[in-house]
Amino acid sequence: MNSVLPLFSDGAGGGSGTRHAALAALLAEAPGLWTAAQIRKQWPSKPAPKPAVIEQALAELEAQGLAHRLPGSRRTALWSARPLDVWLDEAAQRVEETLRTAAAPVPEKKLLAAVWPKELDPQPLRERLADMERARRLHVWAGKTPAWWRLSPAESVPELLLDTLGSRAMLRTEWLKQAKARLKGVPAGRWAAAAGELVSQGRVLLHTVRIDGKKVEACVRAEHRSALLDVYRPVLERLIEEWRRLGIREEEIRRFLAFEPRGAALAEEVFAELLRLERESPPPNPVSRLRRREALQHLSKEQFDAAALELLRKQFVYMAPHDHAMRLTAEERAELVADGAGTYYVSISARA
Repeated sequence: MNSVLPLFSDGAGGGSGTRHAALAALLAEAPGLWTAAQIRKQWPSKPAPKPAVIEQALAELEAQGLAHRLPGSRRTALWSARPLDVWLDEAAQRVEETLRTAAAPVPEKKLLAAVWPKELDPQPLRERLADMERARRLHVWAGKTPAWWRLSPAESVPELLLDTLGSRAMLRTEWLKQAKARLKGVPAGRWAAAAGELVSQGRVLLHTVRIDGKKVEACVRAEHRSALLDVYRPVLERLIEEWRRLGIREEEIRRFLAFEPRGAALAEEVFAELLRLERESPPPNPVSRLRRREALQHLSKEQFDAAALELLRKQFVYMAPHDHAMRLTAEERAELVADGAGTYYVSISARA
């Protein structure tokens, strides 16, 4: 049989690199790994060269640095246009990408299947993983089946606790429960100790709150401390329902929850009722008539006077002072709005 491979140029006058250029091109094609038998199957003409002839051509390319013999998983030599180190470098990069996004340690078998061609012997990659561990680029988790992750066992628990909290507040028991579910095999004492360390370092805030008569511990990352307000939400919702059953109006509840000053809220209420009164009775109206309105009966004399004076100060209303208030009886003065400085107002009207 002709020793010059008919699949390739006979390269008259050229070296082996030229003579076997087509073979080198084939090696670079996907999947990039070939046995001599697979190359023989690609032969376009019959009869195909014997395997020994193909091996000889591959050896010539190897001597030129155009082909590389790689260890196969079945102890069969594989050929590639790329050296083993290139395959290992690419696999190492995929390993780091995989572990960077993994929520927990990845079993070695699963990791190898994700980043390494099954045709190649995995031992070189295992050795590369060991090198990466020594460089602290990743960490091995010992066990019946080794696993790999971006964090060491010592580092992982506090980081996973912080990641589980995220930007929310959680009850301590639920926090630990969810974190443990994400990472198996860590002793319970280690979780509790790590949580305590995060609190003592100030990275997590621990707040004790009473819910339904029971003391519970709520936890939140220090940078998201405002999320603790959500812990009180169920309590607040029950209070709101109770206030509604008591007949407290929605606007009053909203004002209270918005922490509006009580005086400002009462002033708004008095002004709204004044506008309703003026639709029934042209202004000005006696302040006593406004105070006796049914909608304002829940206000004390002091609350009504303070609200009316607040409206006067903000120029929402005009109130006429009594010219001779001291000539009135105490009962008559009690019908007027008093500013506490000797002035008594007898009538009120909304400013246009």
